Amino acid sequence: MICRLRNSGGVSGRVGERLMVCFRADGNAQVGSGHVMRCLSLADAVRERGHEPVFLCADSSVQPVIRRRGYQCIVLDSGYDRMEGELPALLPLLEKLSPEYTILDSYFVTAGYMRRLKKAACLVYIDDLCAFDYPADLVINYNLYAGSLVYPKNKGYLLGPDYAPLRKEFQGLGGRKVKERVEHILVSTGGADPRHTATTLLTYLRGHPPEDRVTYHMLVGGMNPDGEKIAQLAAGQPWVELHRQVTDMRGLMLQCDVAVSAAGSTLYELCACGLPAVTYVLADNQIQGAQAFEAAGLMLCAGDVRTEPQFAKNVFARLERLSGDWAARQRMARRMQALVDGRGAARTVQAIGAALA
Repeated sequence: MICRLRNSGGVSGRVGERLMVCFRADGNAQVGSGHVMRCLSLADAVRERGHEPVFLCADSSVQPVIRRRGYQCIVLDSGYDRMEGELPALLPLLEKLSPEYTILDSYFVTAGYMRRLKKAACLVYIDDLCAFDYPADLVINYNLYAGSLVYPKNKGYLLGPDYAPLRKEFQGLGGRKVKERVEHILVSTGGADPRHTATTLLTYLRGHPPEDRVTYHMLVGGMNPDGEKIAQLAAGQPWVELHRQVTDMRGLMLQCDVAVSAAGSTLYELCACGLPAVTYVLADNQIQGAQAFEAAGLMLCAGDVRTEPQFAKNVFARLERLSGDWAARQRMARRMQALVDGRGAARTVQAIGAALA
């Protein structure tokens, strides 16, 4: 037993008859939306088990997204990168809410901050980095490389892609039928695209038009600062279709034949769909993931957008290589779907309940 649930004998921490679970995560133009999106997937699984998720965020950047999914979002009016400064506001709030447990997802945590939260409720931390000995009751790292990291043996862990927290729509997709000819290419540059990858790729396409019958489906994240420029670049390229505020991501992934994506959580959605892809790095925390996916023969890597002078050329060269190798795409699709079954969020929430009981 790691931690006895604090509200098992009382009614504090209840919304009506539903026990509360708090999520502490941020999303904005600096850190993107990945932390919040994976927490939203877990929140859906929490709600299915009869608990009530409540989100706590530093600012209001992602409050509309969270509310559209049907969850309460409390804004702390704090600095997302100076988390200890929010404790005077956060700790009384946690005492009032009295959650069954808190799920924390941020790269800016400190050991002191985590210890304070752990005193208020059982603490679950979503990790990618193995940066230090996290003072949490349970640590989740669903990345492909998680098993190679050396974690201290003083707490519980949920490691590997079995725990990838995807939305329910990515469950039970069945084996993908890989088309011989590539006609639709999905391009995902994240919710914020801080490295302006979309404009870089669109600019390259202007000088290197694709062959007939190829369409690039470009996702434009809600916090992308280049929205107007992207629209201008795409307007002169009939082979580019922009997608904003997509409500059926699974359907779009199943429609496309290959993809381009940064090495974040989207890779696990691509795996569930069996969509062969070219990945790339836009932040330090994505390096291990991109390397692991390529080493496992699951994707091709085009390098680091921050340092590779011919990044766009690399992306399209790998796309051409992938598009021209039907057998390789078939192998990739099988391996990807064998790795991720889309049930990671439900599996994770069930494991949390068992571990913290």
